[in-house]
Amino acid sequence: VTTGANQAYTNLVISLLDGPHKSVLFKPYYFNHYMCLQMTGGADGVLFGDICERELTPDADWLERTLEEHKESERPVKMVTVCNPCNPTGVVVPPEKLQRIADICQRYGAWLICDNTYEHFVYPSEEEGVPDAVHACLEADHVVNVFSFSKAFGMMGHRVGYIAFPDCISESLFKVQDTIPICPNTLSQRVALGALSAGREWVDKKVQSLHPNQRAMLQALSPLNEWGPVWGGSGAIYYMKKLPEKYSDSDAEVVDWLAGQHGVCVIPGSACGAPGYIRVCYANLAPGRFEDAIGRLETGLKELVAKA
Repeated sequence: VTTGANQAYTNLVISLLDGPHKSVLFKPYYFNHYMCLQMTGGADGVLFGDICERELTPDADWLERTLEEHKESERPVKMVTVCNPCNPTGVVVPPEKLQRIADICQRYGAWLICDNTYEHFVYPSEEEGVPDAVHACLEADHVVNVFSFSKAFGMMGHRVGYIAFPDCISESLFKVQDTIPICPNTLSQRVALGALSAGREWVDKKVQSLHPNQRAMLQALSPLNEWGPVWGGSGAIYYMKKLPEKYSDSDAEVVDWLAGQHGVCVIPGSACGAPGYIRVCYANLAPGRFEDAIGRLETGLKELVAKA
């Protein structure tokens, strides 16, 4: 049990990666994963993979080629990270794709780290002929799963996460844990136990209530439809959307402008390895405030497009 999922990931990076090792992140990546690798000295060893254009999930073919190229290297790939459902794209990795990635990692002796922070946030498909997304967890001697109470149980400030891991790395993980936080505070752990007693039914009800927010957010993003489809919708609590070409290298400035001129906060895609995009969230405000926020966002995007 860790002080949030971010600390869980940091424990794993410190435990599993040494100086010469390389690691893999898929763009767009969760910015804290990359920052953790930067802070622990592994930034120059990160290999960035892309996502498949149609399904927006990690490119397993690229991963296989890359691990093959580095298998005899002095700096082999030691760790591959997959965020599922993905922050920032809002896409669930299908079980068969996740299994293929796990098989590739096993073949080349790499650890697979699955960040399942948004495991409960999976939505039915609204497109005819498209099957509903399914979240899956894998168990193997080279697979480590990270979980969090923050999103599903609304416990962001309490900072409670946990790791499911094979016994062979327990000594290293406990050493790191004992050196940094020792444990989450007792009050937060008791709150987490109380959250568990509420059960999955309580969580599912809350997640289902987000459907109107999804539809409203898609409308707010519609001024950008000319520049490509929305990324996301099958999982997590995010969408990503491409900005007009004029802003392909200035998404951070667009974010500052939206905050300053329209009072609405979004994340620049460049923070996630996807310059020229923005990430929006549809689950962190009460209904009344959310309606106000998406109204501001739509107004701001219309003004932005008019300037493009």
